[in-house]
Amino acid sequence: MAGLQEAFERVGASLEHHLTASHAAGAALAVTDREEILGVAVRGMADVASATPVRPETRFQIGSISKSFAAIVAMQEVDAGRLDLHVSVNELLPWLGLPEPFGPITMHHLLTHTAGLHTGTEDAPGFAGALQLLRGYPATSPPGERFHYSNDGYKIVGAVLEEITGLPIHDLLAERLLGPLGMTSSVAAITDEIWTDHATGYEPMLTDRPAQLRHPLAVAPRIVSNTADGSIVSTVVDMCAYARLLLARGDRPDGRGGRILSEDGFTRLMASAVDDTDHGRYGYGLWTEEVEGRTWFGHSGGMVGYTALLITLLDEGMACVILQNGGGDKRGVTGAALTAVRAGLAGDELPALWAPPAATAVAAGADFVGTYAGEDGRTLEVRTHEDGLSMSIGSVSARLERDPLLADPGESFLAAHPAFERFPLEFGRDEAGRVVEAFHGGTWFRGEAYEGPDPEEPPEGWDRHPGIYRNDDPWSAVLRVVLRKGRLAILWPTDARDEEGGELVPLDDGSFGVGDPAVPLRVRFEGDVRGMTAVVVCNGGRWFRSFEE
Repeated sequence: MAGLQEAFERVGASLEHHLTASHAAGAALAVTDREEILGVAVRGMADVASATPVRPETRFQIGSISKSFAAIVAMQEVDAGRLDLHVSVNELLPWLGLPEPFGPITMHHLLTHTAGLHTGTEDAPGFAGALQLLRGYPATSPPGERFHYSNDGYKIVGAVLEEITGLPIHDLLAERLLGPLGMTSSVAAITDEIWTDHATGYEPMLTDRPAQLRHPLAVAPRIVSNTADGSIVSTVVDMCAYARLLLARGDRPDGRGGRILSEDGFTRLMASAVDDTDHGRYGYGLWTEEVEGRTWFGHSGGMVGYTALLITLLDEGMACVILQNGGGDKRGVTGAALTAVRAGLAGDELPALWAPPAATAVAAGADFVGTYAGEDGRTLEVRTHEDGLSMSIGSVSARLERDPLLADPGESFLAAHPAFERFPLEFGRDEAGRVVEAFHGGTWFRGEAYEGPDPEEPPEGWDRHPGIYRNDDPWSAVLRVVLRKGRLAILWPTDARDEEGGELVPLDDGSFGVGDPAVPLRVRFEGDVRGMTAVVVCNGGRWFRSFEE
């Protein structure tokens, strides 16, 4: 029969498999119950150059898990009668000047990502620059109508809390949460000083193409930030103290000193307010979803060179947190850790050792097999290969792999060959569900079963826009614009904003929407140098044409 020690030996082994399949240098994972940490597993390097290993006390950036901290403080202010969640934020911040073309945008909308605001350009150290940009990029759908994740929305949340309390957001979070919870190794601002005691962040070295496991890692750019959407630095030990606050439904985990958040405040916090296509339902700074018959309550996080995941099981009184300096999907190893610890506590037989599927394993691979005629005259052949797929164009062939940074890459694959790796190979289906076309960069490949319309000729001048564009934004250094199937499309090679890429739809004001024009993404092309566009402006951020192909 298994025990807790054996369970965490199994968790550590699973974490090794996880790191092998992730673009990360190291990771720390901990599981806690309502009273104490049950165990910690650490693997890999906090800093590769100095061969410093990850330890339980290693500090990482937790990214957007920080949003739930800000949401708790907002609920405290509601309890105190100092904050109304349902009035315009322009009333709460008279200097804000936020456009409201479809009606008042409230704290409720900001906290639930339903304000209709864009995600954010992420290239400013505080909220002032982001809020200035928002004045020129209004909401594109009525508040409350649809979920669209917005970091800039939570920057406004932080500004409101500063206005009400008179404290900078990082001091406020420390006073209300980090201090009372005994999170002594945690801070709520990313400053130059924190790098003296902090894991080094890593990201793929090649910025002009999707990451593959065979690509080297490089040290990520350092940033400075104190905004409410993602600036907390913490350890898995400290984060377990925070998880116990959630497990105690807002009460102090040690039972001393009174509640941190009222019962009513916690009920508001975890309300499943809106559909989130990635995680089920989103409340105030936390999402709720059903996973294998259990309710996961938590949040993920991503910063430049760091990712994180916090999962709490309120009914079972158990939580898991994983912090790592790099990318990669963490849901599999987190679920496996909870399952192993559950078995260890019960004295049951441990589950089989968890390992992620091979990058080359492709479910329903037969759907994609076939010959596709390219609009550039080339032919794409897709064949089965062992338990996966391979592609060939001309005399060059390559295995197809899943993207290691995405939990669900959908029907998009990476080709493990330098000739093909700058773009994913993306497949499309018809209304009957048949795979009938494929895209690779600017090339459209027509499948043998394709019965749709022929591409239209693109409008005059669109051929000026395709190319690769760069800037100094540490989040998204590169974007690509391609012209395929008679349509312009925007691609983000290495950034999580890849989900915000897609076909550009011309709008009446000369700008472009991305996909559905109701989604708050706006693109403009500026300048004409030797017959080519010089600058792409995306939601206020500016990317400049590069000489690269």
